[in-house]
Amino acid sequence: MSDDTINIDELNTKMQAVLDAFEAHPECSPPNTNPTIYFVYDFIRNTHNQLKQIDAAKYAAGDKPTNAAVREIIGRNAFASVLINDTSGKMAMMTGGNPSVPTNFGDDIKAAADGL
Repeated sequence: MSDDTINIDELNTKMQAVLDAFEAHPECSPPNTNPTIYFVYDFIRNTHNQLKQIDAAKYAAGDKPTNAAVREIIGRNAFASVLINDTSGKMAMMTGGNPSVPTNFGDDIKAAADGL
């Protein structure tokens, strides 16, 4: 394995921590679901489901399709971080929120996302 190999178990734990932070956010569940928060939560949840499909043994062995799948997951996590830290209001506009009031993801979600 090379130095840039991702620890699948560690990534799984970190992604679960982000999802847990979202699930604890008061605007992530009905009846107060914020469309922007839910969109990003769903994006991360889908990415986490992709991670769960990774065969760690194939990844460790250098299987090219598996490595490409892990790189895709890493890229999606980086994009999620960009979305969470957006203060322009553009993300809210894209998800049906109020673009004049940027979404407040809260410190817990931001801290967990920074861990990715």
